Amino acid sequence: MVNIQPSNFTLKEMFEPDVMVEDEKWYALGKMGMVRPLMFDVANGGWISILKAKGSGIIQRHRHASPVTAWTMDGAWGYKEHDWVATAGSFAYEPAGHIHTLYIDPKVGHMTALFHVMGPLVYVDEQGNPVDYDDVFLRLDRYTEHCKKVGLGEAYVRSLIR
Repeated sequence: MVNIQPSNFTLKEMFEPDVMVEDEKWYALGKMGMVRPLMFDVANGGWISILKAKGSGIIQRHRHASPVTAWTMDGAWGYKEHDWVATAGSFAYEPAGHIHTLYIDPKVGHMTALFHVMGPLVYVDEQGNPVDYDDVFLRLDRYTEHCKKVGLGEAYVRSLIR
């Protein structure tokens, strides 16, 4: 088991309710929006983050190796492959292996949702063939680079690793 300890942050620093403040802790998710990591679960391969997006963005068609849960905090989003739309207060469960393309509901034009991704995801083409992947370690590397650039440093990132 990996034993990674957070750095010497005070309890106030580690648990201050700042997740909705738009600051340097958010980083760009392509052209779609912003992501605010809350936890990197390196022992089990998952992560928890908030996705905030505006406009007509999509997340490329993909499937998850493990389940995903999502709680919609604001706005609306859905999957092109289904006829439902998640709105504020909605909870969604994605079983392992589910293939979908996330989009922002054009009638609303924005979304904010908390995602708990319990394992890697694989981006797929229209036939379901793998074209790329993402996992907790790639996300952790990208976020570490972001935090270095904006002055948060690696110590801050370590406080999110479990």
